[in-house]
Amino acid sequence: MAMFKMKYEDDWKKNYILEFNQMRDAYEKKLQKKQIEIDTLKADITKLRNSKNTLKPKEKQITDTDIQNIKDLRLCGLSYSEISNKTRWSKATVSRVLNGLYD
Repeated sequence: MAMFKMKYEDDWKKNYILEFNQMRDAYEKKLQKKQIEIDTLKADITKLRNSKNTLKPKEKQITDTDIQNIKDLRLCGLSYSEISNKTRWSKATVSRVLNGLYD
């Protein structure tokens, strides 16, 4: 009876080791695939950074006259919304002008 128990314990250990090795191999394959994906993405980022230099910034669409008009309306006491309605520029643009972005 003792010999049977020993053989069973040995089989269990072998199966456990085999399963562990299979799981480890599968995990390592997944890691390799992810590393390849990471390397590909890094290469794509590098290409985009290098090609980014060809892009030109958007030019200012608001004229100096419009900027001065917005500032004058604010000095007259009008709110951002009122200035926006009179000049047809968005409140965001009015805010940018009054906060000195276009100076």
